Amino acid sequence: MEQKEIIAVNLANYRKKAGYSQLELAKKLNYSNKNISKWENGEATPSVYILKNLANLYGIAIDDFFSEKTVDVNQVVDMKTKMDKRKKNLFRIFMLLLANAILFCVVSAIIYVLGYFDLNGFNRWLLYLYALPLNLLSVLIYVGVLYKFVEFICLSAIGWVVCVSVFVSLIETNNIAFIFLVGAGYQFIAICFTLLLNLKFINKVMTKYKKKKILNKSETNKSV
Repeated sequence: MEQKEIIAVNLANYRKKAGYSQLELAKKLNYSNKNISKWENGEATPSVYILKNLANLYGIAIDDFFSEKTVDVNQVVDMKTKMDKRKKNLFRIFMLLLANAILFCVVSAIIYVLGYFDLNGFNRWLLYLYALPLNLLSVLIYVGVLYKFVEFICLSAIGWVVCVSVFVSLIETNNIAFIFLVGAGYQFIAICFTLLLNLKFINKVMTKYKKKKILNKSETNKSV
């Protein structure tokens, strides 16, 4: 077990024993709660000066932060799992930004090449607008696995951006505003699709809400 991991686990354990939240401890040390989180996740190690202040605050020796006696192996495993998950999430976000940057470069190159051709009635700058659904699709692919219901936001945005793209391109066509009725139908399908994908999550939330409501009701009856 690495010393950095031992310190991280001990920092979290002693803080919890003292009854402080990360935010409360951050205020006492004049640091941000992000710093506390990084120390306890093993992403960074506080200086000796900070460790001394923490030891005085908790009423322990500074050497206790370096001791393996209070460290549970499962805590170290959990910490490593969290760090691995965070790294994977950062990698996905990096890939998302890279994919969108490549797409922007490709569209810019196409627009530059089209400038050499005489294309009557076609505004080549609209290609940036047409690229937006692809940008949103990349968000759906890379970020949709990280956050609940983000797929609904992306699916909705893709539909409406496509509608706007078609409308702007064919604005002089009769009854082109009908495209937004198609968009409304697409929005309804997106809502149904998202609800089906997240049925388990919705049921879980509803069950927790019902249990909490029953618990609050029983506590109210006891107090009466």
